Amino acid sequence: MLNLAGVHGFRAVTMRLLADHLGVTVRALYNYVDDRQEIVDRASQLFAAEWPVPRLDPQAWEHSIAEYGTALRAAYRRYPRALLVSLDEQIRDPAVHPDRLTHTDALLGMLRTIGLSVTEAQIVHRDLTIRVFGFVLLMDYRHDLGYPVMDNTPVPPHWLAAHPHLAVPHLREAVAAAPLMSVDEAFDHTMYGLIITVRDLLAAAQDAR
Repeated sequence: MLNLAGVHGFRAVTMRLLADHLGVTVRALYNYVDDRQEIVDRASQLFAAEWPVPRLDPQAWEHSIAEYGTALRAAYRRYPRALLVSLDEQIRDPAVHPDRLTHTDALLGMLRTIGLSVTEAQIVHRDLTIRVFGFVLLMDYRHDLGYPVMDNTPVPPHWLAAHPHLAVPHLREAVAAAPLMSVDEAFDHTMYGLIITVRDLLAAAQDAR
């Protein structure tokens, strides 16, 4: 279920698709589970169990954030479309893996230790989630399928070609310059943006004192 959902999304994985993938009948699946919901719950638990344990050091918080973000990216990249499980499925509360709680607590704890407020720590946690989720879904997923995602520009080149006399010099410059970096360099830049956010929050707190 998790492998199939990582490619197609949970909503697309029916009992029939799962049975065909395993080379068994749908009836045979019910020898092991009560219903599809049980498989979804187990797959979600497995997904969370594969989350990396954060190695967080308040004395080296910038490195810790970048390292944790990179580790999360690697874990999510194995099952990119499974990230949409909260949109596609209803996960029963007992199915939530404890690592989903302890890892989040560890990150919030480090952010509080370096001087962020409860609200600011939650902002950074949410920002990290959005950055990693978004990057895996919009960049890594398509890159791993063979699409030249780093060739992407603010608008497709053929749009400009359709308007050769339109005065849009900055767009033409951007299109001509692509690709600017590799997909890994782009992710590093994304994480650096989060680190800048934390620096700004800490500086603002220092000024307030």
